[in-house]
Amino acid sequence: MIKYTTLLFLFSALYFTSFCQQDLEKQIVRDPVFTADIVDDIYGITYYEPLNLALNGDSTRMKQGYAVNGWIEDFYQSGQKIHRGFYIDGQLKIYKNYYPNGNVEREFTNIDNFRSKATLYYDNGNIKSQVKYIEGYPKLWIDYYKNGKMEYYEEYHRGLVYHIAKRSFYENGEPSSLFELTSKKKLTYSLEEYYKDGGIKLKGHLRYNKQNFDYQREGTWIYYNEDGSEEKEEKYKDGKLVK
Repeated sequence: MIKYTTLLFLFSALYFTSFCQQDLEKQIVRDPVFTADIVDDIYGITYYEPLNLALNGDSTRMKQGYAVNGWIEDFYQSGQKIHRGFYIDGQLKIYKNYYPNGNVEREFTNIDNFRSKATLYYDNGNIKSQVKYIEGYPKLWIDYYKNGKMEYYEEYHRGLVYHIAKRSFYENGEPSSLFELTSKKKLTYSLEEYYKDGGIKLKGHLRYNKQNFDYQREGTWIYYNEDGSEEKEEKYKDGKLVK
């Protein structure tokens, strides 16, 4: 009887231990392992962006029921590093992501409680984008072609209400569109658009309307043909065509 009771106790203990282990396995969130297809052709590695509080991410990285802290590294199935980040209460403060070939895909840093910056790269190592943020919103954004030439430049005033400049370029380096602040006091702008060979396509002026949060055409606007000859001329007042 004693042997039977002992065996029954041991069997129950083993079953309980096995059940608890299975239940614990379900609770443990293991470190992810990634394949190369996590890299999007356009946006790159965005898997970690929801963990970035500075960019309004609202997710928390957990491990064994607790928010992680300190430096964390993740890896591809090949063993190559995909991510190294510093976490506080499960959210990212500083991190780098990596392509499967080992090159950096992006790096992000918090400068202080209000400002942060990010640099994204192509898989060949050339810079893809440079962004400076204020409270999670981009104040300065620069994009580059894979050949290293600038593709786009956008800069806001520090209040993030109106632009300082917007510029776009063709892949050969020639300007496509140049939108520039000409008077901070009056909030007036010049706009010029170009053909791919560098010839002028359009030029005119705008004014920022604080009530409508919009840019309105003002004064004379001139359109040009590809041969440089003038195509037509228009006149605007308060954003409305008058002639």
